[in-house]
Amino acid sequence: MGGTAIVVGGGAWGLPAALRLQDRGVAVTLVERFAPGGPSASNGGTTRLWRLADTLEWRARSLRDARDALERLGERLGEPVFAHTGLLWRDTESLPAVAAALISIGEYGEAVAADRVGEVFPGLRPDGRNALYVEQAGVVHAERLLQGALRAFIAAGGQYLAETRVTAVTPGEHSASVRVSSGSGDHADAVLTADQVLIAAGPGTAELLPGLELELPLTPYIEQVVYFGNPGMHPPAPSLPSLVDCPVDGGPEATAGIYAMPNGAAGYKVGLDLPLRPLAGGTLGDDLDRSELPARTAQIQTRVARDLTAITPQVLGTQVCTWTDSGDGDFVIGRTHPTVVLACGDSGEGFKYAAFMGEYLAALIAGETVDPVYQAHWNPRRFGAATTPRRGHSSIGRH
Repeated sequence: MGGTAIVVGGGAWGLPAALRLQDRGVAVTLVERFAPGGPSASNGGTTRLWRLADTLEWRARSLRDARDALERLGERLGEPVFAHTGLLWRDTESLPAVAAALISIGEYGEAVAADRVGEVFPGLRPDGRNALYVEQAGVVHAERLLQGALRAFIAAGGQYLAETRVTAVTPGEHSASVRVSSGSGDHADAVLTADQVLIAAGPGTAELLPGLELELPLTPYIEQVVYFGNPGMHPPAPSLPSLVDCPVDGGPEATAGIYAMPNGAAGYKVGLDLPLRPLAGGTLGDDLDRSELPARTAQIQTRVARDLTAITPQVLGTQVCTWTDSGDGDFVIGRTHPTVVLACGDSGEGFKYAAFMGEYLAALIAGETVDPVYQAHWNPRRFGAATTPRRGHSSIGRH
């Protein structure tokens, strides 16, 4: 393929894409404001949920494609980057659609009656709702993926600029420029140029849109998860499946949805499908506060004690990170200029697609044909004056 590229953002999408491009013969410079998996980045933590389940057929197909890409990336890195733990999806309205979508892509989900949920997920309190068990789902080893991809990228000859902030991207007809600032060294304040630029900067993307003359409905949020278990046990929590427990609306059982997954030595990871707050000003800016909200920790702990009774409801740790809502729940991915490809609006599901995006974004940079269904749904130019949330969308299972 040849040529040069700058990848802005070394997270769940940018780092695998940089590796893929470097493997294809492109001279890549990867610019990361923080460091992959760092406390201020949006990609910290060792695991992310990978659920292979959605209410829409095309989304379920994309998740299957994402699974296959994870297998390929694991082979490239020499170690697996995801694990099958199984997943229980409990809900009322969405179950038929999720089951139908799985069948349509040749996958299988086992119907679980309301009074049997504790057989599939030990200790789960029945609440009258049926569930679906998806054996093929599991967790992405996020930290392993990032560290392995970064090592492989550097070993393949890629240039990595950590702790370097991109302040502007200016597209041109035949090349694009990227203004960077690190505060020190050779790139304290510099302008880099390349044949192509990929912007995959997570919540930092909104700051770069004016230079592209784009307006997009992006809202970055802060999210918190909590790890539970018995510190005297190794591992501290029993071997349980992952969980998507959808919201209950109205009545005495009304609750927010939760997502949960095993996390090895860190404990069992649980989060509410409810952000803590939007990022100040709607952009990453200098809003780097990742403080735990004790009230949210207590709220999740209460749910664990009540609903996940096989897990010791002792807090082993918390984690606060970011995700970016696209406005309609679908990604914003595509070529916006002859020399710029944009990838943002992860809607909290970035790591499910980490390996897939490495391949997909590299193909876009190369000008190759990509799946027309995905291309249409993720088109950055799809937004008009108003944005309507997509009906039936479930973003649960973000982290």
